[in-house]
Amino acid sequence: MATGATVFFGLWLQKPLHIAAANPSGPRLADALAHCVALDRPGAVLELGAGTGSLTRGLVRAGCPSDRIIAVEREPRLAAVLRRDFPGIRVIQGDATRIGESFVAREGPLAAVVSSLPIKWFPLETQRVIVQPCLDLLGPGGRFLQITNAFSSPLPMERLGLSGREVCRVWLNVLPAQIWAYWGKTELSSAGGQS
Repeated sequence: MATGATVFFGLWLQKPLHIAAANPSGPRLADALAHCVALDRPGAVLELGAGTGSLTRGLVRAGCPSDRIIAVEREPRLAAVLRRDFPGIRVIQGDATRIGESFVAREGPLAAVVSSLPIKWFPLETQRVIVQPCLDLLGPGGRFLQITNAFSSPLPMERLGLSGREVCRVWLNVLPAQIWAYWGKTELSSAGGQS
């Protein structure tokens, strides 16, 4: 049986614009991201672009129960890896642009959203149909957490009506990476992000 990393790399070779990196995120980035998640908030943690589950492992290591994690993954082979490696989580094989239509929308408020999607490269309207339903599901105080290698905001905050800031930088990863936290512009900016 192929490892998650082997499946991930094979998909990257086939679809480099859909799979943002040749390797899954490293454990240091996964742990840093997990520590940005407010696990004391009620609700599920939604993971967008869950891939092989490297960020999922970080969430579990940080104490997030598997049954609180909802992983969304478009690629069937990666969704199968997630189901095999994390039998306790809910895996939705589907596109993140359909969050507003999926059963996630009936879950009630979310604790957090974590994303490793290559969202910087998505058209503005695609970014909007991913982020806005997530912010609606998060409610006040919730944060949309996005990892990036861009060294600047991967989302155009002004155009999307968002506030946000970089909350963490991880140098010791496959590639240096940043974690950005976003929230609705109507929230007080002093709320910032989890750090």
